[in-house]
Amino acid sequence: MARLKLRDHRFLGMTQSLCPQCLAVVPAKIVSRNGRVYFLKQCVQHGAREDFVCSDDRWFDRMEYSLPGKLPVGFAIEPRRGCPFDCGLCTEHEQHTCIGVLEISSSCNLTCPWCYASSRPGGVHVTVEDCRRAIDFLVQYEGRPEILQLSGGEPTIHPQFVEILDYACRQPIDIVMINTNGVRLATDQRLLDELQQRNRRCEVYLQFDGLDEASCQTLRGEPLLQTKLRAIEELGKRDIRTILVCTVETDVNTQQLGAIVRFGAERPWITGVSFQPATYVGRCPLPETLERRVTFPDLIRGLAEQSAGVWQESDFLPLPCAHPNAHSLAYAYREQGRLTPLTRFIDIQNHLDL
Repeated sequence: MARLKLRDHRFLGMTQSLCPQCLAVVPAKIVSRNGRVYFLKQCVQHGAREDFVCSDDRWFDRMEYSLPGKLPVGFAIEPRRGCPFDCGLCTEHEQHTCIGVLEISSSCNLTCPWCYASSRPGGVHVTVEDCRRAIDFLVQYEGRPEILQLSGGEPTIHPQFVEILDYACRQPIDIVMINTNGVRLATDQRLLDELQQRNRRCEVYLQFDGLDEASCQTLRGEPLLQTKLRAIEELGKRDIRTILVCTVETDVNTQQLGAIVRFGAERPWITGVSFQPATYVGRCPLPETLERRVTFPDLIRGLAEQSAGVWQESDFLPLPCAHPNAHSLAYAYREQGRLTPLTRFIDIQNHLDL
């Protein structure tokens, strides 16, 4: 008797997704093929399509680390059309606002080829009054927000940036974060002094894509490495806490992950590195195939392989308060520029609520 043929994939579950052509909510079958995860979508208007989601199904949907979400003080709206069309936050939202992002300008002093927001010079600055209202709104519904990120565009070119920063720092917000490309911070002593006055209330989230000019040229369109290094040193002189933020793209900077972490570890004012796989929206050019895109298991594997034994893949866990496919992180103890993952000292499973 002839044996029945097997499908080329394993069924993992069902979810909802979006059709990239019309943005309609569509059903999606989650499958694993050769250890890689895909969404099989079906749109009434545009038919079936398959999208690559994750490079390693062992890391997909690791719900064993999930914790109950924290509720905000209040909800701003009631759901009407259902997720993802209602927001604000509505009562169907599972989690409070971990990081409030306030885009205070659509203008930028760069025109990065890989900008997901399509920002460029000549954009619009949000008024100070509207910024204050947005900050007040966040505080009203969060009580004491953990993080407010001032973003853009490039927030530091807003003509009233310091006034907005000052207002935010005077509110009951734990950390006011400045999401910046660092161009002004490399040379503007007055702005640096303003940040230094508030260096216990704010920190800098600094775009930093690698330790060579080639990665800067590819992702930012300009040879900006020396500008970035000057900005980092100026921030260090003033003891301003800084997180390096690296957009990661295949064959551009995937071989620099370990070097970037070591660079940060050697500078006490750098408190972390955030690696963000390229998002193909805005001006980001689509690769020939999405199979080439970086997903978080690639980052974890690369960090372990490039760390000379410092990191292991098991040191990284999903962020318990978020969706497990959205964030993975690891903490380390630093002594004289050397890192030791916290998993060497404690059982992380017992401290997921910290």
